Amino acid sequence: MPQAGLRISVVVPAYNATKTIEAALRSALEQELAPLEVIVVDDGSQDGTAEFVEREFPTVRMVRQQNAGPSAARNTAGKLAQGDWLAFLDADDTWLPQKLRLQAAALEAAPEIGMCSTSWVRDRSQAPAQFSAEAMPTRRFRWHDILRLNRFQTSTALVRKDLFERVGGFRSEIDGTEDWDFWMRVAQHTDDLHLELPLVVYTDEQGSYSKNSRRVYDAMHRMLKTLGPPDGPVSAEEMHRLVAWHDVRFSYAFWRLHRSEDLRYALRHGRTQASGWLMLQAALFEFIPYILGRGARKVSR
Repeated sequence: MPQAGLRISVVVPAYNATKTIEAALRSALEQELAPLEVIVVDDGSQDGTAEFVEREFPTVRMVRQQNAGPSAARNTAGKLAQGDWLAFLDADDTWLPQKLRLQAAALEAAPEIGMCSTSWVRDRSQAPAQFSAEAMPTRRFRWHDILRLNRFQTSTALVRKDLFERVGGFRSEIDGTEDWDFWMRVAQHTDDLHLELPLVVYTDEQGSYSKNSRRVYDAMHRMLKTLGPPDGPVSAEEMHRLVAWHDVRFSYAFWRLHRSEDLRYALRHGRTQASGWLMLQAALFEFIPYILGRGARKVSR
């Protein structure tokens, strides 16, 4: 049974997921802290995902809808959820058994917090076999931290349902960065308590929704526009600096991926939106120190 005071609904959007969803659902159902319910929203799959889940996992609640994207699927499940907390799990990721238990323990010690995330790995062998709630390294991400970077994967997040409802769920018009946008809107009401423990195994499926980096780049800029004047919380001056930072960041990513056309696209966009001088400042005084610091942290581990 779920731990008293923390009723968790697991939200699983699924599209053509028969190859991966079994492992995802088993990882949710085998949690040391059992969730109240697991809800799968089949987003118009054509490979028998819904039928597979109904046959193999009769205790899971299956909901079908026409294809509308991951945001709409998560919103459907969020509206139906009976729990006080929503735990998001993509159909190609898996959780370690301790995930919900350790998040619950951290939240009990910080009752003012409405969102909790964890670290993640791409290979389960990279995660320790055991974790202790008494030796649990944590940090807090505030709104401006998340504004600068998407700090965690969707499958690591646990969010209070009332906050999910307050911000209106995920926004389908920016699928590709919908999770990042959602964290930012939630973080305007609460800090994120981040457990620096790799409790999620993230799968880099080449066909998954977020792997088209150009689409993610364009979605990011649509998202950023909603944060600026006249109605958003970010000033015009700060928005120019923010756009420059993200254009430099994506230009670097496109360079690393050997995507020359996308690199030229990002550089042109950046010079148009934030000026080449601001991009140069962002590169010299922010991005290069960030990359060097990240490298130093990896070496020290």
